[in-house]
Amino acid sequence: MKGTQTERIKLLSEVDVLEPLSAEQLEWVAQRTLDRSFQKGESIYLPGDASEVVYLLLTGRVRLYGMVRQQELTFDIIRAGDMFGEASLTERTQNEYAQALEASQVGLLELDTFWHLVRENVEFNARVIRMIGERSRMTRGRMTDIALKDGPARLAALILDLVQGEGVVTREGNYRVSTRYTHEELASMIGLKRVAVTRAFGGLQDSGYVQLRRRQIYVTDLAALKGLAAEN
Repeated sequence: MKGTQTERIKLLSEVDVLEPLSAEQLEWVAQRTLDRSFQKGESIYLPGDASEVVYLLLTGRVRLYGMVRQQELTFDIIRAGDMFGEASLTERTQNEYAQALEASQVGLLELDTFWHLVRENVEFNARVIRMIGERSRMTRGRMTDIALKDGPARLAALILDLVQGEGVVTREGNYRVSTRYTHEELASMIGLKRVAVTRAFGGLQDSGYVQLRRRQIYVTDLAALKGLAAEN
């Protein structure tokens, strides 16, 4: 990994699944973790690539997506501190695309090192299981939304997911989504065209559920947004 050993260990300590590790264990992991940098738009892996490591996002943002009926569908947005590429734990090849949304630094954790941590640290193991479960639940929920809900309800459910993952409480007591998402990016997460998201977002604004300020989403009526998201 690049940078001083202290910087490397600090970045690794901020990865959620590694937080339970002792200072000695983190140093041991740092010595066995390779580092790669990716520019905005660059692919980290593709479907069919060999699954030989798990990925630790140290800085930046990464999009996981697949192709559904010749349209890109975003499964998840990975943020610094997250692990991804967990297909490596059960499959020989990757089953999705991973793309850097901005300049990103990724740690490559070899499977031998990963399984050693699983055996040696119960809390590490528990966090990995919880992370995989939460990601699977979110993906299944999004697929269900696409199959059953109309555009406004899908968008409402997505905004609630974003608030849960990266929401910040404002001075007014509302919620702000910290990342600036384009309508095209939002559309790729819920299986819609950009124009449909623009129309749906306009409806949410007219109803007083959300606002857009400096290209950031603010939720101004959380209860109403939850009600809309629950509609079939």
